Amino acid sequence: MARYTAPKPVIICISPQFVAEQWQMFLMNVHVANRFGAHLHVYITSMIESYFELMKEYERKGYLTLDYWLRMKFSRTETPYFEPNGNVEWRNQAGAEIDCLLQYKEAVDYIAFFDIDDILFPASYPTYLEEFNAEWTLQPNATSLYYGRREHEYIKAQSISEFNLTEIVDNLRSSPTIKQGKTVVKPSMYNHTWIQYNFHKDPAYRHNVTFPHLVHLQLPIQESEETNSTQSLSMEFGVLNETIRSDDIRMIEEDIQRMRNLPNVIDISKRLPSKDFYLPIVFKCYYDSFYGFVYDHRQRSNQQQCPNADLCELPQREDYKCIHSDAEYYSGPHMKPFTFHYTRNSFWTKDIGCYQ
Repeated sequence: MARYTAPKPVIICISPQFVAEQWQMFLMNVHVANRFGAHLHVYITSMIESYFELMKEYERKGYLTLDYWLRMKFSRTETPYFEPNGNVEWRNQAGAEIDCLLQYKEAVDYIAFFDIDDILFPASYPTYLEEFNAEWTLQPNATSLYYGRREHEYIKAQSISEFNLTEIVDNLRSSPTIKQGKTVVKPSMYNHTWIQYNFHKDPAYRHNVTFPHLVHLQLPIQESEETNSTQSLSMEFGVLNETIRSDDIRMIEEDIQRMRNLPNVIDISKRLPSKDFYLPIVFKCYYDSFYGFVYDHRQRSNQQQCPNADLCELPQREDYKCIHSDAEYYSGPHMKPFTFHYTRNSFWTKDIGCYQ
């Protein structure tokens, strides 16, 4: 449904979360976005229950909007078909970004398409709005800004009480390599996009921002563990190579402290996971089927498949329940060449489990 108003002039569309447990990334992302004048729109397929409760609390306080990202199901079929969820790349992430774009197209100045582990610290201005405006003055005919992503290692807190942004920033280690990035668009000039950028747009109208880069927090370090889930990637790290202002860190810390002291958050914090369970499983599955081949030129261990987690083996645990998006599913009359299947009345459920 199209929106004609929005909480802030900048919306950050966060790609669909599944078996999500990385609440530390979320805390950093949501408070940084709030500091610089953006509102998060987060799509959820499945998420650890306590983490979902934490996000709901932030939604009630106006930091973000949660949205359903549903698996494709058919209530009735009359012909054979390819299983759709296993044959769509990255859980149809591009579809979620287009949905977010069309929701806010007439309501905001800028829309960014990030992952939950993508964090942008403005380099020259106090807000995203001013920073993006300044970048557009360098290329007024641009339809989008393109920010490269720099991989970073960071040390994860095991509890909200231990979460300290100053310490996280002090211990951030940067990779010298800038990888494929993400875009910020003027919604009036965009109708569709993709995960990195719109391949159907003339690259001449894509303004490449040389600095800053997105801080990509894909590589968490759990201090209490001898090995970490993402050590498979061949990557070197050194001193922090991005600009993060101390005044901003101080104000973000105050905002975190205010939320951390809320009674509901105190209660939720007791149930948040202290260690990763699904991250290493999903990362290994992705690495074996995609990342290892693309980034480290390793031989695939199995047949090439569409990159997603639908074929990953995700064990279920009694002590690790997930909230999952669901809906009422309907199938239209059988037609050729297309039959239309659709949903109504989306809702959150505990009955499906921790799956993509």
